[in-house]
Amino acid sequence: MPSAGDVQLRLKRHEEIVEKLFPGYSLSHLETKSRPELLNELGIRALAIHSQPSQSRPSHHTPLTSKAASSHGEDESAPLSEHGDVAPEPQWSESLDQRETVATDDINAIGLVTDRQARSYLGLSSMSAAFRAIFRLYPPAKDHTAARARACADAPHPAQLAVPTLVRDPALSLLREQRCIDFYFDHFHAVTPLIDEEDFRRQYAVGGRRDGSWLGLLNMVFALGSIASGSETLHEEYYKVARASFSLDSLGSGNLYSLQALCLLGGHYLHYRNSPNMAYGILGAAHRVAVALGLHREPRRVAHNTDPEEARRIETRRRTWWSLLCVDSWACMTQGRPTFGRWEPATMDTALPESLHDDDHSAVSLRASAQLCLICDRMQDHFARIGRITHDEILALDGELQAWHAALPPVLKQVDTASAHPRLQVAREFIRTRYFNARVILARCSVLLMAQNWRRKIVEDLLQDQRRILQRCCAVASDAIDAIVLYWTPNRFLVWGSGWYLFQACTVPLLAMAMERNLARASVPHGGDDSGDGPIATPQQFAAWQESLAKALGAFSEMRAWMRTSDRSPDIVSAMYEALTANTDAFVRTPSASDSSLDLFGWCDEQLTEMDWGMFLGEDSMPPNMLPLA
Repeated sequence: MPSAGDVQLRLKRHEEIVEKLFPGYSLSHLETKSRPELLNELGIRALAIHSQPSQSRPSHHTPLTSKAASSHGEDESAPLSEHGDVAPEPQWSESLDQRETVATDDINAIGLVTDRQARSYLGLSSMSAAFRAIFRLYPPAKDHTAARARACADAPHPAQLAVPTLVRDPALSLLREQRCIDFYFDHFHAVTPLIDEEDFRRQYAVGGRRDGSWLGLLNMVFALGSIASGSETLHEEYYKVARASFSLDSLGSGNLYSLQALCLLGGHYLHYRNSPNMAYGILGAAHRVAVALGLHREPRRVAHNTDPEEARRIETRRRTWWSLLCVDSWACMTQGRPTFGRWEPATMDTALPESLHDDDHSAVSLRASAQLCLICDRMQDHFARIGRITHDEILALDGELQAWHAALPPVLKQVDTASAHPRLQVAREFIRTRYFNARVILARCSVLLMAQNWRRKIVEDLLQDQRRILQRCCAVASDAIDAIVLYWTPNRFLVWGSGWYLFQACTVPLLAMAMERNLARASVPHGGDDSGDGPIATPQQFAAWQESLAKALGAFSEMRAWMRTSDRSPDIVSAMYEALTANTDAFVRTPSASDSSLDLFGWCDEQLTEMDWGMFLGEDSMPPNMLPLA
């Protein structure tokens, strides 16, 4: 007979499971509900749980079609399930107090299959849309990746790293803080130079400020600096201190320090913690604070001002404004959401950053980043509008990106890593990867639009220009992969970004291969004759896509030493690559890994319908810092 202690322990475990499934609900509220009502609270249809695959269901793949989408020119962002039902009300939970909750998110396309919540709104430019298209075009890819996830779930899990407690020895604390400050300015500041470094270091050295705005900014610098230093968990302790300074009341404290703290929180840290929707809200609030501070307007009579201190103050305001716009734009590239007038020339006239001295590379890099983000803003406006972006619009935007890149100052395009200042190297790498990422997103949208209209019966009439579009898109992705493989830097902070952008670039050849495999399956008739539609790519072109992905997987392998244990993009790409390259010589159907595995994905589209990526490492062992977005 179990002891009272065993019963209490079992009861505690049951309560923890119920809390995971129904966070925020009381037992008294749940016990009055029927089973269908409980499933409805989870956002699950009972049919999706109990129904088994029909024995009469055809084994061949049904191409991606939608009469409504094709007739009205809609994209895949509509909140419908794969079965055509209206999706549950979108919601998400990214509380930083719940480690398991923030281990995955929908924006980075690593949502859990076991997560029953409806997800946030995402559009055509999202990773979610790309993976949905791959799995619909070639269901065996979904089956195989699910099998890989289950196999990884059975493997021993790595031990959870303990969060260190800050040492109270004043001398050690001072050394650690100074080290974090140095790492912050050598890495994060090189990308978004919104802080006046001289003023910041002076304020820190004096040590007299104890107001919430300063403490919030100071500890955000410590947290980000600890990340750049290579620490896996130290940032959590600094964030706990910083979070004590953040509240609704902090929005009532209108000053540059509080605004800069919000920019670092929403622009960098929350993405590192894999809380992109929370970051999205924080940056929205930061934008309002910046406008309230007047940062969106250029001060009058600036040309007549020769006071160096005043010039620094004005330039800091400019750099804070443009850094805010940059981190917001970078974060929203794969969301497909409206920009809400992030930059409106009719009401905003803040000048681009200007150099304060001859070697002011921060101003040069931020100016280039701001100009890139203005193009990215127009891209996001096109992605978010009702109705599809056209191929001509994609070509025009891609032309703008290439013109911007051609006009970059030579100091930002050189690759003399031996002689360049370390901060300049960081700026160059981020500018290069973000340029390629913007082009990759445009290319991916082109391929997605082709995939959405896919009809097996009209493939023989596929126009040559559509074939050229696909090849051009894959060439863009290949260039992006080659650039990252060639120039990535062995550093934890830089690999965090390079790995994410490499993951993005891999989706284009994966999509192209899924389209080819879709056609290959259609061209294998059940009767045994050779009739059917021809491929969209030659064997040489298909091999080139494989080669690009093989390069990326090789780079991921080399990056492992500098990646966090929770970074699973290599596993995701590897699983899809294996499924899409099985039997490529024969170009025939790959057998499904499990006949019933497709029913695992009966959740709504806004839940992504992807794999349980959390199973690659196991939910119990995952720290809450996953893939970056910025």
